[in-house]
Amino acid sequence: MSDINELFRQFNHGEGEWKKFINSIKITNIHGWNGQEIKFRFPVVAIVGENGIGKSTFLKASVCAYQNKSGDNFYPSNMFIKTQWDSAAINNAIIEYKVRQGDDIKTLRWKKTNDWGFSPKRGKPERNVYFLDISRTLPLDATAGYAKIAKNASAEAGENTELSADSLQALSYVLGNDYSRGRFTGTDVRADREVGLLTKPCGEISQFHQGAGEDVMLDTFKLLQSISPQSLLVIDEVENSLHPQAQRRFVKYLLKIARIKKLQIILSTHSPFILEELPPVARVMMMQLADRKEIIYDVSTEFALSAIDDIIHPEVHIFLEDNEAVSLFWEIIKQKPDKFDELSKRVLAKAVGAYNILETLGTLAEQNKLPYKSLSIVDGDKSAVCPHCYSLPGNLAPEQQVFHDLKEREWDNLDARFGIGAGTLFKFFDDAMLIPDHHEWTTYVGDKIKKSKDVVWSILIDEWCRKCLSEEQVDEFVNKIDQVGH
Repeated sequence: MSDINELFRQFNHGEGEWKKFINSIKITNIHGWNGQEIKFRFPVVAIVGENGIGKSTFLKASVCAYQNKSGDNFYPSNMFIKTQWDSAAINNAIIEYKVRQGDDIKTLRWKKTNDWGFSPKRGKPERNVYFLDISRTLPLDATAGYAKIAKNASAEAGENTELSADSLQALSYVLGNDYSRGRFTGTDVRADREVGLLTKPCGEISQFHQGAGEDVMLDTFKLLQSISPQSLLVIDEVENSLHPQAQRRFVKYLLKIARIKKLQIILSTHSPFILEELPPVARVMMMQLADRKEIIYDVSTEFALSAIDDIIHPEVHIFLEDNEAVSLFWEIIKQKPDKFDELSKRVLAKAVGAYNILETLGTLAEQNKLPYKSLSIVDGDKSAVCPHCYSLPGNLAPEQQVFHDLKEREWDNLDARFGIGAGTLFKFFDDAMLIPDHHEWTTYVGDKIKKSKDVVWSILIDEWCRKCLSEEQVDEFVNKIDQVGH
């Protein structure tokens, strides 16, 4: 069982329950947040959004919820410093929490008047809290006090901390290098200022000469090796200094250690590689709407990253559930070649995730809250539960609709399109429809005929649009898309 599946099982069904957990954070009057709330519904959550949207605001607020058992306490007065230039940004600020303590849910609050005050006055929850902010990526010789060590140290002193065999193996896996030893030691200049050392095939190298990713990960794995169960770990811009493969592997390791030690881990990121390793429930997106900031859950990786990328400037955004729906959308538009030429230049169709996200986006669009013109289109089987969305033709999910309609036509002409004997091909189609998960149908057929699922789907929807859709259905659909933005 994968770490993600096991995390779902444990977190949702109570086995090895997370006894200390931030369920939600609501922020008012801090850097443009006015009562929006983040809900944490999975042990590892990544927050994504454009620069300046306020990801770090929520990360900083999260570590202020507890009396820190692992070091100095985090206070809003230190996290949100009042200056002469931007004091208005935190006037009358409020941070509200719902936290799980054992079997109880507690409500906590910071409020700023002249100073910050916490309620309840007594009994602030205790927890081991670790905050890895962006300063962790500074080279060691740029960190206060270490330039002198680099120049003057001539011997080791103080304690020596070794990475365990398991930690060393995990570090080697994440960075794709073969490390035989990892350790930390003080020096005769400052015994209390540790320097990390890694042993590679070429010899032992200190953090003064390691690559940026090695430097950051060595410190991080030292922390993860000793981190206590039920801790809160917060990492700002988790992908910094890591190449894509290392980003993916590090997230996988975080999922593993969260499962083993029942950690709550909150990340911020701009990386698709980070998001792709997490389930939708672990992705939280911050968006700037026309009149406010908004928090959206369960977003697809494609939507999250396209929303913070300005390479494409379409007039209209069309939101659909998945890539199969996007392909079907364009295939329907192609039935009107003159309109396809026009719409393909001004419309961007993108997969954003489950139907509930489409309903949220559809509601925001009707209220003119999105910074662009858009239309949410759900699969046919979800039209009844999404009143603020348009729907694809039919009343079934796209794969089900296409397969069922083509089967009613006895798979007309598909043997010629695929270049495979009718008896063999049609049996593959029939067998595929017996699979409970319709998302697997095209994969099954593709595996049998040695083509990709995308090729299978492309041929099927071409046939379906030409033979199963009426001209009236095509006209209605294309006209609806054409009207968006006019």
